[in-house]
Amino acid sequence: RCHETESKLRRQMKQLSALRSIDLAIASGLDLNLLLSMLLEQVAGLLGIDAASVLLLNPRTNLLEFVSGRGFRSNSLRYTRLKLGEGCAGKVALERRLIHVPDLETNRMDFVRSPLFIGENFVSYYGVPLIAKGRVLGVLEIFQRSPLNADADWLNFLKTISGQAAIAIDNAIMFKELQISNIELNLAYDVTIEGLSRALDLRDKETEEHNR
Repeated sequence: RCHETESKLRRQMKQLSALRSIDLAIASGLDLNLLLSMLLEQVAGLLGIDAASVLLLNPRTNLLEFVSGRGFRSNSLRYTRLKLGEGCAGKVALERRLIHVPDLETNRMDFVRSPLFIGENFVSYYGVPLIAKGRVLGVLEIFQRSPLNADADWLNFLKTISGQAAIAIDNAIMFKELQISNIELNLAYDVTIEGLSRALDLRDKETEEHNR
């Protein structure tokens, strides 16, 4: 009994440490690719699963697209592009709820994304929506090559880390968009100044160098 309590405390400490790492990533404005790599490493290690991937919703195409993965033997999911409601991940995003498939053998049609997927030999699947500020950003997918009998603690941590991950991803996307906006603003500023300079040049050729 004492050993079980000790083991549970150690697991909870590791979970808290992982959540703290994600909090630091949120605060530091970590690059999205680095963030996702760190996130999947934490998920795989703490949940003890074989593979995991993140699909993000492209706001321009409204498609779920593969952006990062860990634990796969091939590039079977790398070119994933799903409509909302299509396949398990599409249903997760559309219905905004966790979906569990305990036996992929009997639900394989939901995962015919690549001929190579069958070679992965996955048995169990969990899909969790990544939601921040009421907006679906994507889906965190969990794959296991054996039956996965998750207990309440496991599921609670999966939901918690998914919530934190969504906030971190939202933060990273906003930071990236802000950087792009600043670059575009600077370019527009330079073009405007150049245009004013040329207008002055046309007015008075003698002060051309001064205007520039």
